[in-house]
Amino acid sequence: MRTAILILLSTLSINVTAEVNDSLSIAKMGIEFRYIPAQTLTLDKEPRIWTKTKETHSWAAQINVTPTKNAYAHDYNYPTFSFGLRYYLNHGTTMHRDDPWGEAQPVNYTSKLGNFLTLYGTFNRPLYRSKHWQWGYYLGTGIAYTSLKYNQKNDIDNEYIGSHLNIYFNAGMYGQYKIAKEWSVKGGLDFAHHSNGAMARPNKGANYFGPFVGLVYEPQQATSPIVKRNTNDTKPFQKYWFTEFTLGLGGKTLLEEWLQTQFNTPQGQPDYRKEHFTYYGAYSFHTHLLYRYARRWASGVGVGLFYGEYAHRIARMDKENGHTDEKHSPWSASIEARHEVYYGNVSVRLTLGYYLYRHMGYSANHGLEYPYHEQVGVFYSFPKLKGLTLGFSVNAHATKADFTELQLSMPVRL
Repeated sequence: MRTAILILLSTLSINVTAEVNDSLSIAKMGIEFRYIPAQTLTLDKEPRIWTKTKETHSWAAQINVTPTKNAYAHDYNYPTFSFGLRYYLNHGTTMHRDDPWGEAQPVNYTSKLGNFLTLYGTFNRPLYRSKHWQWGYYLGTGIAYTSLKYNQKNDIDNEYIGSHLNIYFNAGMYGQYKIAKEWSVKGGLDFAHHSNGAMARPNKGANYFGPFVGLVYEPQQATSPIVKRNTNDTKPFQKYWFTEFTLGLGGKTLLEEWLQTQFNTPQGQPDYRKEHFTYYGAYSFHTHLLYRYARRWASGVGVGLFYGEYAHRIARMDKENGHTDEKHSPWSASIEARHEVYYGNVSVRLTLGYYLYRHMGYSANHGLEYPYHEQVGVFYSFPKLKGLTLGFSVNAHATKADFTELQLSMPVRL
């Protein structure tokens, strides 16, 4: 989650200029196949110690669609949308604790990272395009399934993945070269991430990085002129202010409970390194004042109000562990800055907030949380419902997922 957020922040607002060349043609549709040999990244220091091997391989097949007849296509230099399946062979990533770690005792087998089947969509934005060459970046998201997750029987040292269903994030840079009228070869660097957004434990998340090679087939061609970004559009965008009200409904499992059962519960106790954790409700309300200063972008400020059902459980754990001076409250409040990136009815929201009020006990005050939080989400707006917007968002502390929620927003134009 940490690396995924940083990549989003660094790429979503890149501004580019295409070269002028009226002879170029853009493929409306294509089929692409990729092979990605990669390494599993060990970003957290604890799993890094007992991760023994890091090899992973994946194959992807996707359909590419490139719209050319709308203003957003022009603004983004005619990006391509991809929809596909990707299969990860992850058993080459293995884990084993050789020595006790707190109360966690070594086992007599090696744990493995599970294979994943991933359904995804990708936004591919070219930064340069010529008759034969194209290069740019891509961002994607989706859902993934693995049959092998953390469990006591045969995967107890796998702290990366704790659920069968997971959220998927993907980003990378690519270069593409046309070798024939309908065929191109492709290559680049690829980053991918699987995690469950704190809906289950463990949730370190699996991150992969490596090169990729691909083959692209584009049977249908449509000529579309490529013009400089600063050329006046046929439909100039009208800037405007709006306010937006957002309700969030979600939940989480507690990292505090995971740490208690993993490292502070003796072997033989019912909760020793257990697999299933209580799911607590998490709710939020946000209101923002935003300025839509471009077709693609809006920015603004606002406030957020949060309610967490888990506060009473944290208070009880703190009392059991002797932390009687800590404050606890299910309510939190923050001031927020928000940036939103649009393509048609789809948007990506990036929010950075600072807590004005938050009391979540001992662990939160000793490194588990920070005074700020981040939110990243994907949304869809329904024009026939007065712009009502539905999407999902992950709230994080220092880029580590805290909870995942479904959000419903209503904009009011000023």
